[in-house]
Formats: sequence, C-alpha cells, structure tokens
Amino acid sequence: MLSFADIPNQSGGWLKPAELQGAVAILVEVKSFERQRPTPHGPKDSALVDISAFQTAADLDNGEPEIQQGVRVEQTVLARDLGQLVGQATVVTLAQVPSKTPGSKPAWVWRQVDRATMQKVVAYATKREAALQAAMSDAPDFD
Repeated sequence: MLSFADIPNQSGGWLKPAELQGAVAILVEVKSFERQRPTPHGPKDSALVDISAFQTAADLDNGEPEIQQGVRVEQTVLARDLGQLVGQATVVTLAQVPSKTPGSKPAWVWRQVDRATMQKVVAYATKREAALQAAMSDAPDFD
C-alpha cells in the first residue's frame, strides 16, 4: 500500500491576521518551519501551514470552514509558536496584545479555544480525514 504525503508548498500567500481576527476557531496544520528564512525584510522565522478558519459559530456547527492551503506565517510571535508543531495541528483564535516596545504596533498572538469549540473542530477534522481515507480506499491499486 502506498503511503501518501503532501509536499509543502506556498500556494496560499502570507497570513493576514486581520482577516482572521473575528474567527471563532482556526485549525492550523503546520507543514514546515524554517528558522531565520531569508526575506526581503531580513531573516525571519517562518512556518508553512494549512488553515481552516471557522468565521462564525454557524460555520463551526455546520463544519464549513474557509480553507487556505500553503499559507506562509512570518509574524515573529506567531511563527515561533508554531515551530515545535511541525506535522501536528492546533486549534486557536487570533488576538492582538500591546507591544512591549513603546510606539510599536500591537503584536498578534494565538489564543487557545474553549473545550466545546475544540471538540467541534476535532469532529470536523475526524470527519474530513475519514472522507479522505474512504476516497483513497476507492482509488484503484496499480500494483
């Protein structure tokens, strides 16, 4: 039996936290992490992720997220928090906190979701993975 894996690629652009700020839950699946990746603005820690964002409670209840694959996260705090999660997933929301440096913009941070929200996202992910496995088992075997 073949073992399938995705090749991490950046097809989804860069994370724009302001677009996800009001989401009730964000499933972040971390594909890769690079420490001090060269960028036009100097080296930055960088994570490549797939995002399933549940913008409203109805989206969460219906299991209908907005999906973005291959999204690059280069905001310092956000990227570093994902560095230890390669090959794993987390369920969070986004918030802003005041910067420790006077005059700087507020920093974006991940916030954990409550248990009920987590359970709904896990149920969505479990159903999604089961559908994928069913599709894979229906695929022809060329061996």
